[in-house]
Amino acid sequence: MRALVLGDIILDSFLKGTKTRQSPEADAPILLHDSTNYVAGGAANVVLNLHSLGWDVSLMGLVGRDAQGERLSNLLATYKNLEVISFSDGRPTTHKQRILVDGVYQMRVDVESTLAIEMDVVEDVLRKVEEEMKKELDILVLQDYNKGLLTPDLIKGILSMAKASGVEVVVDPKKDNFWHYKAVSIFKPNRKELAEANQIDVAALTDLTNLEEVMRESKNKLQCDQLIVTLSEAGIAALDRNDTFHYQSALSHSITDVCGAGDSVFAAVIDATKNTMGIEDVLHRCLLAGKAACSTQGTYVLRPDDLDVNS
Repeated sequence: MRALVLGDIILDSFLKGTKTRQSPEADAPILLHDSTNYVAGGAANVVLNLHSLGWDVSLMGLVGRDAQGERLSNLLATYKNLEVISFSDGRPTTHKQRILVDGVYQMRVDVESTLAIEMDVVEDVLRKVEEEMKKELDILVLQDYNKGLLTPDLIKGILSMAKASGVEVVVDPKKDNFWHYKAVSIFKPNRKELAEANQIDVAALTDLTNLEEVMRESKNKLQCDQLIVTLSEAGIAALDRNDTFHYQSALSHSITDVCGAGDSVFAAVIDATKNTMGIEDVLHRCLLAGKAACSTQGTYVLRPDDLDVNS
């Protein structure tokens, strides 16, 4: 199976150290730096998960012409048979730096631009996507973090191209473009994103009856084949191609770090498209992916045995 993942590429870093004393300059701790670990995040993390699961996969997104962009490009270059198609329009590479003090996550520092890409970049991306679709592409994955790459014009052009080419589209949305992803194969928001898109309190979706109602309304509006909603500690829910509602509670496990867990679950959704398994097995695989990712500190890349449905 061959996939193209198009979306917001992020550099994740984890700065670790030990608190030594309070600063004499301000009411703030002094952190003695121990190490900094850099990993590929966002759409790049989805790609690395799929790559680990045996997919032939390419990545397309924005990487800035800066030190962090070079670091991210070098990270991705270490993976064999992974094609990376990057664009730059003058913005910085999206960088999320997490600061851990004595092993405890204390702060995140973000460097990013969320301005929408210019029309010439939109046209350049569409040309590249068209080229990729000529290479026997099985699935197109759109990973949206609202960082400015996936604009309404780009989404419209991509979906039109995919429909004409018969390429399946799977989407992990954010709130800004939520309703622009029409008639895709699989649409996978989380509970917070579903609530924001429908302008309701997220607490209202803790009730399964309310959740199902909102999911049905959203699925009808989106005209997607399948709607899968991750519910964090509450599990996962879906409306399948026959509009049948499914729900599975979360697996019991300790949570070490949720960083990148959504990407791993999304990769499990995508990976399920190459199999003929039923929706219940798909949801169980998603829960297994979330368990594996949350049980490890930092951004986690799935292994095939993480998704053993007999676990």
